[in-house]
Amino acid sequence: MVGAGHAQEIRLGDGRAEAGKGHVVLLSDSVEVEGGKASVVELRFRVEQGFHINSHAPKDELLIPTVLKLEPGAVKVGAEEYGPGTAFRLQVGAGETLDVYQGEFRVSVKLVAPKGASTLVGALRYQACDNAACFPPRTLPVMVAVSGK
Repeated sequence: MVGAGHAQEIRLGDGRAEAGKGHVVLLSDSVEVEGGKASVVELRFRVEQGFHINSHAPKDELLIPTVLKLEPGAVKVGAEEYGPGTAFRLQVGAGETLDVYQGEFRVSVKLVAPKGASTLVGALRYQACDNAACFPPRTLPVMVAVSGK
């Protein structure tokens, strides 16, 4: 039987990081576009220093890609375009080279927003790792205020 309580993140490593810490933040919380016309906006994210996440197109099919999923709503969403990752060489094992995001990265999104205020809602799915271990995959809620002028 499961009792009441809160979920705790399990660290697959040395436990240096705090439980519940996501390691990725959304930097773009609002955008302005021309209402009723197709626009491309860049959503900016930042990976905490000392960590990396797999790019949208990791080199190994067993690795968890970073994926942004946006919900349909008042803002009509087209295709996303992910920025390129950077090469990251692991310091453990065979020293495999990964394609990752570190620091700030961007996802371009084509959208059509109505005139006035609306909200773009979705989630970024990723897996954060440091030099020695990885956390379980996480989902970062994404909410961006869209102003259609």
